[in-house]
Amino acid sequence: MDLTCAWQINRYRRERVSLWVMRLNAIWEASEEYWIGIIDATYGIIQTLLVIELPIVILKTIENQKPQSQLIIGMEIGVTIIGYFAIFTIIYDIWLHHKVLLYGINKNRVFIILTGWILFASSLVPPIYYLVNHYDLEVLMGDHRHDSAMTFASIAIFGIITIVYLFSAVIAKLGKRQLGLTPEKREELEFIFGTSSTKVLITAFIGVIGLSPLTYMQPPIGIAAIAIITYFPINFFKKRHRR
Repeated sequence: MDLTCAWQINRYRRERVSLWVMRLNAIWEASEEYWIGIIDATYGIIQTLLVIELPIVILKTIENQKPQSQLIIGMEIGVTIIGYFAIFTIIYDIWLHHKVLLYGINKNRVFIILTGWILFASSLVPPIYYLVNHYDLEVLMGDHRHDSAMTFASIAIFGIITIVYLFSAVIAKLGKRQLGLTPEKREELEFIFGTSSTKVLITAFIGVIGLSPLTYMQPPIGIAAIAIITYFPINFFKKRHRR
């Protein structure tokens, strides 16, 4: 009886391992269309969450302001829209970088793991930025009970953006080492690596400066600065070719 049970358990384990290996092989051998579908769907949901959150934040801003302060309400709503547009722009930039990394390179284990982490980290941006706006509104109303939570949420939003750009740079760096790449693709990966690495440094710098007590930046100044940078191909790591 014991031998029968042991045999059944071993058979069950072998079947589970075999099933797991089959799933991994299916992921590794997936086509570019498969990955593009997953990435487009995920980022599309993230952008949708940002759009859904915006009217909620605006309504909270209106409800918490005095009826006579119409100018202040208008300014607060304008600042909120700028902040969400900035986050939308950053996510869009990450989306474009991620799609470029899909074409023409092998989807190895590192690519799969980092892609999963990028998608997960990006999905945290809408709820955390919602918390930033929520606690910032409390501060404007004179409520400082959640200052530590406000600081934590602000650190988290800058940290997540930094990590996402870092993972994009790592994928591009590893992709350049693959054999059989066309010169155009290698140059493309070099550009993604350089610009993503640059954004890692700039985002970390803005986060440290913006959250420092001496140089504190009221939200969404820091996020807006990062969003503006995405419109310019700044590359601190660009190789200069000697003539």
